[in-house]
Amino acid sequence: MKRSMCGLVLFAAAAGLWSCNGDPTGDFRVGETVIADPTSVFVDQGSSKFVTVEAVDSQGNQLSGNFAAQNVGAGITVEKDTTFLQTSTGAPISTSARFVVTGVAPGATSFDVTSGSATKTIPVKVVPVSVLATFTPVAPAPEELVTITLPTNFKFGADAGVATNLGSGVVRSVSVDSTSITALIVPGSTGPLTLTGFGASFLPGVSLSLATVDTIAAAPFVGFETTGTAPLIPVPAAIGDSTLLLGGTGWSGPDITGDGGVGAQYYKFTVANAGDYHFVTDWPNDADLDPVVCFDAACAGGAFAGTGSGHPEDGTLTLAPGTYYLAVVLFAGTGPDNFTVTISQDAPVGP
Repeated sequence: MKRSMCGLVLFAAAAGLWSCNGDPTGDFRVGETVIADPTSVFVDQGSSKFVTVEAVDSQGNQLSGNFAAQNVGAGITVEKDTTFLQTSTGAPISTSARFVVTGVAPGATSFDVTSGSATKTIPVKVVPVSVLATFTPVAPAPEELVTITLPTNFKFGADAGVATNLGSGVVRSVSVDSTSITALIVPGSTGPLTLTGFGASFLPGVSLSLATVDTIAAAPFVGFETTGTAPLIPVPAAIGDSTLLLGGTGWSGPDITGDGGVGAQYYKFTVANAGDYHFVTDWPNDADLDPVVCFDAACAGGAFAGTGSGHPEDGTLTLAPGTYYLAVVLFAGTGPDNFTVTISQDAPVGP
């Protein structure tokens, strides 16, 4: 009897087809691409983030890859995590890899991950944790303006601010190119400045609040406990305002104003133009302060430039040209280490 050869022929044909073409899905494993998670990185300066990558074909099937980081930009380091997804034998799974991206210097940069002929570029933005601003002088005298300049690629906004370990300073001006400000620093401040309301060109729309790397040592501006040695403070010579940062620990002396306080600090000021002068006094703790303007060195006569148990204190006095004494009287609580007095001339009185 003849055996049928049909089945054998078909089997051989199928086997030949398989051996020629290899993997039956091979026709679909084309168009190799590297995909990343995340696709872009925000990392703080001095910190690290993971980026996981894998190779896929045009159908989304995973492919084995030999992943490597190339073209690493300035301001970052990129290291392959050799412990990622290891098998029980210690060999890593070859379809994916993980890289450790560390921020070294603020800025916008990138790196490439390659696998075979495929390349993926991953943008990186390194976010600063401090700012290398410069300021002059570094040891300001009382009421001396400090110029604070930002490094390249940083600019102040309209809401620029500055603070120290003792409280907020006063920004007097912003430069035309927005790279610097002039400000009064709270007397007695030490340590770094905290700058607010500024941004970086590589972080559009982000408002930063960062401490400076360098430190400042601002001289205290303590009012004396008698009028005879009271320091002179500036006031506006015309319409305008002058915010003064004053303060110190000299609250134990007598209250020579006779208004019942437990201590006072005295300052002297000169008025050049007659007019209404607006006084606003504020301080950072729960003490009860009242500003009194004395008309002579003995403070035999005076007028409150704001009263009450809260703060800020707010009052307006009509003053003629001459020399006056500002007594900031402590009525209750612990005398603050610093306080602010804003003196503005509402309008000069004409001749």
